[in-house]
Amino acid sequence: MTEENTERRPGRKAGEILRAIARGEFLFTLKCDKFFPHIIYFFFLICIVLAVNLMIEKTMVEAERNKAEIYDLKIYLTHINSELVGLGKLSKVQEMLEASGSELTVPETPVTVLKK
Repeated sequence: MTEENTERRPGRKAGEILRAIARGEFLFTLKCDKFFPHIIYFFFLICIVLAVNLMIEKTMVEAERNKAEIYDLKIYLTHINSELVGLGKLSKVQEMLEASGSELTVPETPVTVLKK
């Protein structure tokens, strides 16, 4: 053998490996061709797991966004309820009627219920 053939170039072996991977010959050189359907099946399962994980993550983000919106709506509802409780007082209603210049007054007799 000559010296040229026995010398090893540092990038040549890595280049050959990369070419073999790119051509799809890498599995054949490792004698894994009989496991090829299993490798494809495994790849398919990994893709499914990743897709399900992304869907779960999207659902969790949407749930957190909905929780924040529900919290804001509860605050708004509490504010509206406190305003309605304040307006429910007869003295407050009477003051508002007088302030607006309305001729309506508080009834002097209680409400009469008519029966059929």
